[in-house]
Amino acid sequence: MRKSIKKYAFLLTLLVVAKASVAQVAPVTKFLFTADSLKSGNSKDILTSFFQLGLNSITGPNKEFSFSSNPFAIMLKRNPELSLDKNYKRYKPLRKLNFNIGIRLDSAFRFNGFSSGLNFALIDQTDATTSKFILEKLRGDELNHERDILLAALNDYLTKNVAAADQRAFAANINKVVQDAPFNTLDVDFQKTVKQLVADKNLNKIGNIFANKADSSFKQIDAEKFKALKNSIKNHLLWTVGISDSTYKDKFQFSNVAIVSKLSKGIFDPGPGDNNLEVNVMAAYTFSNDTLKKERNLKREIFTVESGINWIIRDKTTDRPFCEMKFSGSYYHNFGSIYTNERRDSLTINGTLRVRVLEDIWIPLEIKYDPKSGNIFGFLNIRANFTGLNKLLKG
Repeated sequence: MRKSIKKYAFLLTLLVVAKASVAQVAPVTKFLFTADSLKSGNSKDILTSFFQLGLNSITGPNKEFSFSSNPFAIMLKRNPELSLDKNYKRYKPLRKLNFNIGIRLDSAFRFNGFSSGLNFALIDQTDATTSKFILEKLRGDELNHERDILLAALNDYLTKNVAAADQRAFAANINKVVQDAPFNTLDVDFQKTVKQLVADKNLNKIGNIFANKADSSFKQIDAEKFKALKNSIKNHLLWTVGISDSTYKDKFQFSNVAIVSKLSKGIFDPGPGDNNLEVNVMAAYTFSNDTLKKERNLKREIFTVESGINWIIRDKTTDRPFCEMKFSGSYYHNFGSIYTNERRDSLTINGTLRVRVLEDIWIPLEIKYDPKSGNIFGFLNIRANFTGLNKLLKG
């Protein structure tokens, strides 16, 4: 009986952490999409968890239609059972890898070449579904430790003090304690026994719950705790490195190749539903075609770095971001040939406003200002992050 109770309690903890059982695929995929919906639009542009369609620089002369995803998302769409804990953990490297493909268009929306790229997360501490930080916090939680002591004490009481004829009913009440039954709904005599054991073992945290939250179950309390922990990591570090390229429209040679690294990190730890700030840094080294040379080449080398602050405004009820404003500065240095009216070094002040118009659709408006020339450049983009694909994954 002791082993069965311990095993049940351990399995319940796993259910709370993973938000699913091995027999239920749909709730798991729903949780994964819910967790993804809490991420900022800016972080999804750095690393998408599922699918993203993009229309870039709609109002500019060089437009692009792009699709981004990762191998795991493609596999999950075909087989939702991959979201179960064992499989989900196994494919973690595939979830950290993004690929993108795109079609480039000119000002008249005519075909102007292809684009592609790979992006890998060197560090991703923002994934609540596999966070070591959350797991360690749950393992070291004092309430969980007290619960283990209480379950052991109840098991001893069951074997030593409960008549054989009443043991089945008593064991059923023990199971209810670790399930989703509020303490004040249990048998009155059983409540008295539990309170006495709690007092004898000095289980202060459990005693406080029984005194002040008797209408809440341990499962509800665990869910609240998990929600708070999940909220606490949304400001953790995300750092990616990748390579992207684009081609000409005729012979499909590379017109440019860029090595890019992006980083995002929150500044403080807000509560659920509170607005938050994150630091964003991007560095890129680009090899592009030097038009001063006759042959096509990649001899024009440009280094760009951008750093800024992203202000994320969240819905107080759902904790989902619905508006973001990023302010940044960027520096540009050209190691190659200098064109007419071009500077070797350039500094711009940038602003990006992202608005979530639907559950999945973001519209980022990017504005760049050159203090030296006084020029202002604007770029209108559209991002469709497919969190709504959970409707296709219901099993």
